[in-house]
Amino acid sequence: MTITLSAHLARVYDLLIATYGEPQNEPDYDPVGGLIGTILSQHTSDINSERAYKQLVETFPTWEDVRDAPTYKVAEAILSGGLANIKARRIQDVLHELTELQAQRGDTRPLAHALDELSHTQPEEAWRSLRKLPGVGPKTAACVLMFNLDMPVMPVDTHVHRVSQRLGLIGPKVSADQAHDIFARHLPPEWVYPLHVNLIRHGRLVCNAQRPKCEQCTLYSECAFVGSVDVQETLLSVEQCSHSPIPLSPVYPASGGAPRSGG
Repeated sequence: MTITLSAHLARVYDLLIATYGEPQNEPDYDPVGGLIGTILSQHTSDINSERAYKQLVETFPTWEDVRDAPTYKVAEAILSGGLANIKARRIQDVLHELTELQAQRGDTRPLAHALDELSHTQPEEAWRSLRKLPGVGPKTAACVLMFNLDMPVMPVDTHVHRVSQRLGLIGPKVSADQAHDIFARHLPPEWVYPLHVNLIRHGRLVCNAQRPKCEQCTLYSECAFVGSVDVQETLLSVEQCSHSPIPLSPVYPASGGAPRSGG
């Protein structure tokens, strides 16, 4: 597979590493726990979602218990995460669907192992498989694969989306869903996690939504928002290369571990 590497993207990546360091992923290889944690992380803070996850697993020892409990009981357990009624139904819908998929495969193991096969699947196929689950969109699927299985699939959250647009990596009309595909076609696999984390850091600390601190920005020389670069020359596009929407990479080993949320 050939990656079309943009010189502008390479400079952005290097400047982010120089500014924030090179973060290292610590996957736990627990995709079911990661999926539930990511659902809980939607529209709330990391602190609140982690508290909700902890309370959920303390209240219900197994995912089968979560699946079969009255929905209001699940909602009570995750109340600190916000939107509890909506998230409780979504979590149970996902767990019921995973149960059906296990039955179709003749898999009699506990529900905690329902997504173990993703570790033996190419990232593109794994990403598409997760998106078939109820309420699982591109970002949620990418978070599970990147954070929990260390696969090179780029989640595009609000910070990644905003900062990428201001830097001229993606156009102003490119949606977050479209950006997933664009990044997949241009990022070397080993850049995915560091770039994701550092774009979020930059978006939170410097490139704020309402009042960006442009005078403090180490990426000023690479920023289309302030006119340092011509966006027509820096845009990444799907048309610039023709390989598959999610980078292919070697098969990943599976092992147990505590769940980790990726919101």
